Amino acid sequence: MNRNDLYQSFHAIDDDILERSEQRACAGGRAVRRRLWVGLTAALLGLLLMGAGAVAVIYGDSIQNWFGHYFGVVTGQEMSRGQSALIEHLSQDIGQRRTVQGTTVTVDSVTVGDDSFYLLLRVEGVRLSKRHSYHFDALTLEVSPDPLAGERGIGSQGIAFKGLDGDGAALFLVEYAYAAGTEFTADTTPLEVHLLLEDFMRGPQTKKRKTITAGVWAFDFTIDRSQPPEIIALPDTEVTGMDLHAREDIAVLLTHMELTNTGIRFRYDTQGGAIDLKAQFSVLLKSGADISYSEGSSVPMSDQTTMNCSYHWEIPVELEEVAAVQIGSTTIPVP
Repeated sequence: MNRNDLYQSFHAIDDDILERSEQRACAGGRAVRRRLWVGLTAALLGLLLMGAGAVAVIYGDSIQNWFGHYFGVVTGQEMSRGQSALIEHLSQDIGQRRTVQGTTVTVDSVTVGDDSFYLLLRVEGVRLSKRHSYHFDALTLEVSPDPLAGERGIGSQGIAFKGLDGDGAALFLVEYAYAAGTEFTADTTPLEVHLLLEDFMRGPQTKKRKTITAGVWAFDFTIDRSQPPEIIALPDTEVTGMDLHAREDIAVLLTHMELTNTGIRFRYDTQGGAIDLKAQFSVLLKSGADISYSEGSSVPMSDQTTMNCSYHWEIPVELEEVAAVQIGSTTIPVP
């Protein structure tokens, strides 16, 4: 069985085995989409590829270290100096810690994009086992200023269990992202974040789960957005979509394409809702590795026919090391 066979097999694993994103409806009637993550699948794949006799050690000293580890899991390569420097540039320490009944949760650090961010959480103070998965029973994540205030858009947030680090602490990655139905405007003002975690649990989110620590861990902190990701404009490009009426493939023109360290943005015409874009997105590195997307959202613009789309890479990438963007079967060279 090769690497791809293993990857595909994990997609068939029962949901009871894979950790799933916490979900909570947002107030206010704005359309919000929550998405499950493939991150744990990739992490489990990496452990299998290490061999049955190997001991996996994940170091969680910082989100920079986490992405260094995860880059190896996803690509099979070590992170380059340029890639490490990028993660360092986009990351900052938070270091807030809360303890409830002996269980300590730390918001360790954050990596920041221009329409997204990733938080690394550590849970310790209680005995944990590599034989189990862990999750929180509920998650609330609120940001201010709200980037979607007064606008139609989609916000997405998720939390994924990423295994135990070398000290036996449980690691979680929280991702927040959004897409609005208007032209993207960069905002470098600080972002105030309120994070609420409820009840630390063991096992899958089914009747078999067990409460380890009942309680609430509340955090309020500020994210600096003064160092936004780099942006490269890409040419308008035709990709393959689906004509929903004829049920056949059709050429779809993507416009206003922007590649960033953390994702890709673009627009396309749905022709009144008759066209759907069904494609996988990834960046192809000059080293031969590729990095896929973790989540993406599409929002109709004011004309109700143009979709404004934003997809985010599972690992931020150094653009000087990107050879091309892959969208379905279409390859777009990066200048």
